[in-house]
Amino acid sequence: MTLNSLPYAAFLVIAAALHSRLRPWRRNGFLLAVSWLFYVLCAPRFLPLLLASTVLCYGLGLAMEARPGWRKGLLAAGLVLGFGVLFAYKYLGFFGRLASSLLGRLGLAPLALPVLVAPVGLSFYTFTLAGYLVDVCRGKRPAERNFCDFALFASFFPAVLSGPIERADHLLPQLKEHRRANAGPTAGDVKAGVTRFLLGLAKKMILADQLAIAVNTAFANPAQFTGVQLLLAAMAYSLQIYCDFSAYSDMAIGSGRLLGITLLENFNAPYLCRSIQDFWRRWHISLSSWFRDYLYIPLGGSRRGTVRKYGNVLIVFAVSGLWHGAAVTFLVWGLLNGLYQVAGALLAPARRRVREALRLREDGTPLRLVQAAVCFLLLTVAWVFFRAESLGKAGEILGRIATMAGGVFPLGVTALGLSRARLLAVCLAAAALFVLEVLGQKRPLTDRLCATVWPRYAVWVGLVLAIAVFGAYGAGYDAQEFVYFQF
Repeated sequence: MTLNSLPYAAFLVIAAALHSRLRPWRRNGFLLAVSWLFYVLCAPRFLPLLLASTVLCYGLGLAMEARPGWRKGLLAAGLVLGFGVLFAYKYLGFFGRLASSLLGRLGLAPLALPVLVAPVGLSFYTFTLAGYLVDVCRGKRPAERNFCDFALFASFFPAVLSGPIERADHLLPQLKEHRRANAGPTAGDVKAGVTRFLLGLAKKMILADQLAIAVNTAFANPAQFTGVQLLLAAMAYSLQIYCDFSAYSDMAIGSGRLLGITLLENFNAPYLCRSIQDFWRRWHISLSSWFRDYLYIPLGGSRRGTVRKYGNVLIVFAVSGLWHGAAVTFLVWGLLNGLYQVAGALLAPARRRVREALRLREDGTPLRLVQAAVCFLLLTVAWVFFRAESLGKAGEILGRIATMAGGVFPLGVTALGLSRARLLAVCLAAAALFVLEVLGQKRPLTDRLCATVWPRYAVWVGLVLAIAVFGAYGAGYDAQEFVYFQF
């Protein structure tokens, strides 16, 4: 059961309706039971692992507070156990294959390691719980004593599958406030929740799932397509993965608002960025900030010289790449994003001289558009590695794009699997999304709509109709899955 399915819509409506009728002191217990039920419906055999992780981290937090002198040792034990489980499920097979390849070249017997199926949401709730343990160890917050609140923090159902990766100092105070008589979901929460959920569903069904058809067609056999077609497919993937993942975040945040809980924002119009560093302040914000606070800064951040700073950046992005999946392609994607940032910092003086020579204003629209376009192309190159099945496939795609294999005209866009009518719908939806994100930089669209009555209802009806008419249904993709479910 995923957030874009009819069963989830029914599940959410029933949960919200029952939740609104409960006495305040029963709300969190009800939400915890609902969250565990949701996880059972998604991945029943992995619920014991979620429960064990929750109990372990709850106990370690209390132990750190009771034994301050043991804090670092208890933290180390918690991180080793938590990330050890994550490693076993996600990376044991990958490193086993690498070791077997090395042993084979040395003429030794291959290493037989099992390949395990990773539990749904494992990466997300592991990072959530690890962040909590580090905060308690640092004395940033006291250990949580209410097990129900803590367990709900670890497994709140809108976010447990694919985030946002919550922070204890953001979510736990809300859960405590949630038990107060006047702290339930308000009319404003319901308006914002419905609006956000429908916007996310529209992004998923109208843009992401439609673009997936073209992307899957091109990446499956790049030799059949021209360089221009592959370039369009690569750019389509840049848009697809954004619409897909931000749609999940929108729907998760909307679901939380319907229950009176505000989850962390995860995206802020990332393709309006002016640099790759700016992009990573806007993209998957909960993960980027997690790596900044719990990896980059502990490594020394920018405090130990320029060379060390750049090395830390590359380490963080290499880890970020591997977090997304156990494959060399993800590692290359991460390192490439890190190299972009290092190169951007080294070339900053040269770029400034060019701007001054061309008399371009730093805050001018022409410069902003050029910077956004350059960033989008650089990111598209990196996304090719992220999407491709292997380095060889990625190299083939980029090679055909660079040489414009097959010529430029005719474009033959419909060969990618989308009819002219659906292609037009995608282009119009993408243009509408761009306009909304530009306007949303001044004031979020949700806030504007919630301040109205008839315009809000018109938008709701319009989104439902657009999803019904232009949404992707049928063969060529799996409408029940989000891209980030595999991570």
